[in-house]
Amino acid sequence: MEEWWFDPFEEIRNFRRRMRRMWSFPEFEVPANFREPLADIIDEGAELVALVELPGVNKEDIQVNVTPTMLRIKVEKKKEKEEKETGYYYRERSYGGFYRAISLPTEVLPEQVKASYKNGVLEVRMKKKVKTTSEGREIKVE
Repeated sequence: MEEWWFDPFEEIRNFRRRMRRMWSFPEFEVPANFREPLADIIDEGAELVALVELPGVNKEDIQVNVTPTMLRIKVEKKKEKEEKETGYYYRERSYGGFYRAISLPTEVLPEQVKASYKNGVLEVRMKKKVKTTSEGREIKVE
């Protein structure tokens, strides 16, 4: 007898993959053994602050890349376990990590970005690019 089980989250992941393929954004594709971490983007006036949950990773393994309109976070985790005893040998390897690409709601200045990692949460502070509202100025013709 075949059991039927419905996973609504798998349907959402499939929908997101189809949308990515339709819009041809290959840089947003999450590798198969990577998970998308939970993230919040907070607008604090002059700055955007991203809070990204990355539990159980080392600070040295976190890669952050910021362009004026995009924040990308990638963490690769490699784990190897080996046990040797008389007549017994066990070895296990696992690879995975986190990857998230976030389209920013406003342009930021990549050269002024600061990131910190504490208690499993990555905080990325990004200064917003100041937009001038000047429509020009009137010039007196001599």
